[in-house]
Amino acid sequence: MNQAEAPRPAAPLWTKSFLFICLTNLFMFTSFYFLLPTLPVFVTSGLGGDESSVGYIIGILSLTAVMVRPLSGYLLDVVGRKKVLFLALIAFCLATAAYYIVAGLTALFLLRALHGMAWGFTTTGASTVAADVVPAERRGEGLGYYGLSNTLAMAAGPSLGLFVLDKGGFPALFGASLILAVLGLLSLGGVSYEDKTGGQAGGNGGDAKKKKAGLSLAALFEPAVFSLSAVMAFVAIVYGGIVSFITLLAKEIGVPNAGVYFLVYALTLLVIRPWAGRAFDRQGPKRIMLIGFVSMAAAFALLFLAKGIVLFVLSAVVMGVGFGIVQPTLMAMAINRVPPFRRGAANGTLMSAFDLGIGLGSIALGYVSKLAGFSGMYLACAAIIVIPALLFFRLGEEETAAL
Repeated sequence: MNQAEAPRPAAPLWTKSFLFICLTNLFMFTSFYFLLPTLPVFVTSGLGGDESSVGYIIGILSLTAVMVRPLSGYLLDVVGRKKVLFLALIAFCLATAAYYIVAGLTALFLLRALHGMAWGFTTTGASTVAADVVPAERRGEGLGYYGLSNTLAMAAGPSLGLFVLDKGGFPALFGASLILAVLGLLSLGGVSYEDKTGGQAGGNGGDAKKKKAGLSLAALFEPAVFSLSAVMAFVAIVYGGIVSFITLLAKEIGVPNAGVYFLVYALTLLVIRPWAGRAFDRQGPKRIMLIGFVSMAAAFALLFLAKGIVLFVLSAVVMGVGFGIVQPTLMAMAINRVPPFRRGAANGTLMSAFDLGIGLGSIALGYVSKLAGFSGMYLACAAIIVIPALLFFRLGEEETAAL
């Protein structure tokens, strides 16, 4: 075999910049997950709220993140990835520090709104940087590994947050969350790469000219990923039932530590995400997405049936399979549909849909749980997952192809 016929070596994936953006994301998400299972306790036990209050407190963060994600995507594409992410991480740290001074539900609601804005910028920025630094031919695999930083945070954050809360109370919890946020900010210093904005890389003069267009709806949102965003929104609606109420369900059915759900779920994601990324790169999305949707529906059905820890934990495993396939596959498909200078807008559009779903789902499912109980709410979630599945498979060959 001559040199021309020799296969090209695979482009390196684990570069310094990729490693450090994964660390940035890991610390940021761990800080976030410290508060995820503990804020419902803070609302109900510390501030005297009820289930609907929990839904609003959890949901408002996602809704304000929705409001800023399109703007964050635009600024990432126009101003620069790392500059916008750095400023967003500073705001994220300040919002986390402010939990120390919260003394009522109204103040917590307003703080969560501000925290959501910072969250919208940081998560959109970090995932866009990750998409920039992974090789195009290994994007499904690379974003799958990047998603593992979220997974590790989910494995450690809730259990550690509940442990810190038990040992040191809410001041210790908020302090630990702040330290993690600061570590995320410091880790960004290790990220150094040629930016895709400003025509510096990955585009011709025409692309750069398009990129520098003024602020408008067309610049804020990426139409090429609208169909995928609709699917993501419905997935997020039911996922809102997990992030908002799994701790309260665990208490109701006698599971002593709800953190076990997030731990088992995250450990499952550690296995599933890399496999799903490679399967997407090699075979496309349809087969694995079918597995993903069926698994998510089954996980909610198991929560409906759960009366103790066995089905509770089994649901976490099956949910890990489902969400570990569906979410990164939709993200990789979105990135593949747009040129480099529109990755920020594509990420902003897709993640806006996710946050909108989380926010609306948390609020709506809070009312469902008051009427039908937590078990009935999760049965409703199992039925709702049919909607994004039908949307996805009705997109057609052209839509669902990995571009």
